[in-house]
Amino acid sequence: MKKLYLILILITLSIFVVSCSDIELPITPVDTTDYTEQIELLAEEIDESIPNVINSNFGLPTYVDYEVTYTFEEQTFTNEFIYESPFYDRDSEISYTIKRGQTELTFSSEFRYLSLDSGYNDTKIYLTLPVSLGQVGLEDYVQAGVRVETKKNGVGVLEHETEAAQLRGRGNSTWFLSDKKPYRLRFDENTSILGMPKAKNYVLLAEYADKSLMRNAITQKMVSLMNDLPYSLEVRFVELYINDDYRGVYVLTEQVEVHKNKFEIESIPGVANTGYFFELDQRFYDQNITPGWDWIVVRDIPYEIKEPDADDLAYTDIHATYLKAYIESVENALIAKSNYESLINIDNWIAYFIVQEFVKNVDVGWSSVFMYKEADGPLQYGPLWDFDLSYGNADYIDYGPENFYGMRMYKNRMFKLMMDILEVRLLYRERYNDFYLDVLPEMFEMIPVLEDSISDMAERNFMKWDIMNTYVWPNPAEVLAQTTHHGQVQYVLSFMNLRAEWMHDEINSQDFYYAEFGD
Repeated sequence: MKKLYLILILITLSIFVVSCSDIELPITPVDTTDYTEQIELLAEEIDESIPNVINSNFGLPTYVDYEVTYTFEEQTFTNEFIYESPFYDRDSEISYTIKRGQTELTFSSEFRYLSLDSGYNDTKIYLTLPVSLGQVGLEDYVQAGVRVETKKNGVGVLEHETEAAQLRGRGNSTWFLSDKKPYRLRFDENTSILGMPKAKNYVLLAEYADKSLMRNAITQKMVSLMNDLPYSLEVRFVELYINDDYRGVYVLTEQVEVHKNKFEIESIPGVANTGYFFELDQRFYDQNITPGWDWIVVRDIPYEIKEPDADDLAYTDIHATYLKAYIESVENALIAKSNYESLINIDNWIAYFIVQEFVKNVDVGWSSVFMYKEADGPLQYGPLWDFDLSYGNADYIDYGPENFYGMRMYKNRMFKLMMDILEVRLLYRERYNDFYLDVLPEMFEMIPVLEDSISDMAERNFMKWDIMNTYVWPNPAEVLAQTTHHGQVQYVLSFMNLRAEWMHDEINSQDFYYAEFGD
């Protein structure tokens, strides 16, 4: 009986299949229409919607009956272009494919792609103070209204406006030796302007003695290309107005500090093995300060402890005791040429001192030499800071592109102790060769582009501050001889080229192998 049922089912299925084979299924018609003309009209519309200059996100056109795909540098967008700052300005293009039916065409639109630090962003900062500028000092903040105007994709915009900010002077020689002064700008709340990390504190560098206006910016750009340095500071070229008085070109940058939104180290007051942030600062000897609280002195080298915060009620002298002992252990290990690898990050030290030596920074062992150590971590250097008196711009040192500078006991003791170790010198040689081949070519391409972007700003700056033919301490004669902004930048480039070649030859020599660094 079961076999009979099975046979009947098979017969029924066979009849159904045969009957179904006679049914004609509907076929989706193929759209063979040629949409070339319509697509070309859309392409013209899209081309007009893409800005000629791009430095910000913007919306991309979409259409109901057309599939549009946008491509830029291997990234695909559908309805919004996502901007990422390039290393420097360049000409570029976005391609877009439009498809309808079987018609598919690809087009491209050209534009100038700007970096966030480009002068072509045309940024102006207006500060309004309740007092005259002459009443702004180094110690006390004054209330400040802040208005930041810039261009986004070629269109002028109000970037930021607030009355909740304050201003005071900053610096040492830069404050006392020039009429164009640097400032500390502080917002009441963490604030991001011009794409910089949210923070309260910003710095406006006057770059008065640096007639290229670019040395600090160049150095931070260089640091951004180096893997073993912890943090490169964001920089923006701006034109500053205070109480409607034009003050010239400034470099807006970050305050060097520990901050959760940028350079973060967990630092717990009252705990010895915690995060530390401190500065080698020889200006200690000009002040009536007793070491042992937030200052320590190790073999006559003074360091100021910035984190943990000495004003915190939980802070104790345990921090000075701990940090002094740690630095002494580092020095002893370097002198003994053993066990230093567990105490310091040697890759970081080498990268830091490659930059310091390459630019011949006068302050390599004087001040603005920042160091940090995280709990249970090694001692490291950074962030790098203060380079207006570098790249051959200090007449009171051996400022030329030849000769070693920083690895002297009377310059930077740690640098000298590090370079006395053969294994470290060989690693320094290897890393400098990488720097020479990989980092410097990028810098040599970037600098003329950056110069071009600020050239109009620089012209206005030197109309305000007519100093090209004037000695500004500590300009060498070769700097004073350059009477144009372009000439000043060419001087920096010439120094870099000559310095790069000299260091390359010396570091790869037998003298370097045997730690013979000259007088």
